[in-house]
Amino acid sequence: MSTILVGLSLTLLSFQAPAERVPDSERLARVVVIGASMSAGFGASRSFGDALEASIRAPHKKVSNFASELFFTNPLTFGKQQVGSALDSEATLVVGLDFLFWFGYGTLDARGGPLDSEAERLELLERGLAYLAEFECPLLVGDFPDMSAAVGKMLSAAQMPARSTLPLLSKRVREWAAGRAHTTVVPLSELVLQLGAKSELHIGRHFFPAGTQLLQQDELHPTLQGLAASAQLVCDELIRLDLAKEADFDFELAGVFKKLGAELLPAPAKNGVR
Repeated sequence: MSTILVGLSLTLLSFQAPAERVPDSERLARVVVIGASMSAGFGASRSFGDALEASIRAPHKKVSNFASELFFTNPLTFGKQQVGSALDSEATLVVGLDFLFWFGYGTLDARGGPLDSEAERLELLERGLAYLAEFECPLLVGDFPDMSAAVGKMLSAAQMPARSTLPLLSKRVREWAAGRAHTTVVPLSELVLQLGAKSELHIGRHFFPAGTQLLQQDELHPTLQGLAASAQLVCDELIRLDLAKEADFDFELAGVFKKLGAELLPAPAKNGVR
């Protein structure tokens, strides 16, 4: 099986604007996670916020996770509430990998009524971006992955954007972020492809043997290992953006899993780093 290299730290994120510098003592002081069921840890024993918390070594207040599995029922309400909670927490860093997901997917329009056209998905996205515009601290937000494999499982056909709409949604997110010095777009679209791969692969600095289940059987939500891998990628990206230092994080995946109360599946010693 061929090894898949995930170059998120260097190539796939090349489109984001440089992040705004913040004092060393504050970068990881109050990290907040916002988003939908991925960040909430649907189907996994812990949340993405827990995985991120387990990866941070630097002194900080425990990561706050305001993500909700019910986000899809009303993205306008949940989005506004989560942003408000993050602002009230005086977040120094906000991570919303799947915050915008239901501002493109789903069956509701920008006014909360039934969605009648693909153009209305782009209008809905503007509402989500307007919520995120309130943040002045560093913000990491995801683009739009193709989750068509989950249709008939966790997604209905009506919730799925047209294939021609997905790149338009992601393009708009990147355009919006380009004008915000402290906002970084994480290519969730690329990460999801890697999480669903069946071959052996590297994600960031970690090696996973062929057959490692990083995506659940619903083909929509990451497993705990997938959430941990995603959290580690975020940590690497924060270092690349000069928002944190190597010593601020724990990159020993087995140790991270121990903090999460779980065991990492053993990987072969050859051809990679655990």
